[in-house]
Amino acid sequence: MNIKALFLSKDKKKELEKELERLVKEDRVKISERLAEAREVARGEDQEDLIMVIEEKHQLEDRINEIRDILLRSKVTKEECKIAADVGSEIVLAHDKNVRIFKLVSPVEVDPSKNRISLESEMGKKLKGLKMGDKVKLNNEDGTELEYRVMYLC
Repeated sequence: MNIKALFLSKDKKKELEKELERLVKEDRVKISERLAEAREVARGEDQEDLIMVIEEKHQLEDRINEIRDILLRSKVTKEECKIAADVGSEIVLAHDKNVRIFKLVSPVEVDPSKNRISLESEMGKKLKGLKMGDKVKLNNEDGTELEYRVMYLC
């Protein structure tokens, strides 16, 4: 089986480890208590609460398994500056006075509002491997394609 590695920042890995610990130690206990209460209350055809709690438990277990899978496959990116853009790289691009800043991240860390771009996205694929001074064509906010130059990479 070919398990694809995920590259995460140290912060994201710590965040996921913290979430996993909370889900296992706190949320599992709470859902187990709620499940026990719902089983006691469930009588005959009135099992709606029991079904809801069981569905919540399944969602909780799915999230726990998802985080465990991510952590199992994850490798922490190094914080040092890189020669070429890759996961964890911050890239500053400029076209005249138009400056754009991106951070290349794993699909797990994507946040367009913070310009955290997945390495697997179309834009991420264009940015991967860029070096200082390289040029890349990207669409601006208006959809116009502009040629940007890499001004900073770390």
